[in-house]
Amino acid sequence: MATATACAELVAVFPHLMRARRHLAGAASLPTTAALAVVHQHGSPRMTEVAENLGLDLSTVSRHVAHLRAKGLLEASPDPDDGRSQRLTVTGAGEAELNAQRDRVVAALVAGLADWDDAEIGDLTRLLQKFADTTAQEKTLQRNA
Repeated sequence: MATATACAELVAVFPHLMRARRHLAGAASLPTTAALAVVHQHGSPRMTEVAENLGLDLSTVSRHVAHLRAKGLLEASPDPDDGRSQRLTVTGAGEAELNAQRDRVVAALVAGLADWDDAEIGDLTRLLQKFADTTAQEKTLQRNA
């Protein structure tokens, strides 16, 4: 059973994880890359769905989407279910950008984790996925309550 002490230690690590993420992904590109990745993961979401997934307000996501569209990384088309909304899709150039970003992060991790063995990385991956799944379930339960 998780204790408050153990969870407090986990919370203390969060800022370090966020710094590591910014360092690996590049602080300037992180918000727009995150928006692009959400659209890619969800197929053709509405902008409101992207904002909800990122935990950002709609005006912030709108700016990121406009930037991505201007660079030719995203396209928008009318939502067939709601003419007032648009569905977003990743272009071929957007997929190439996501792949290049992923390759850069993987290369940085390979270099930075050279002293780790694959079993340790596997353990970390499994535990982080379990954490992500558990916290996502909690969010869903809170929203449905």
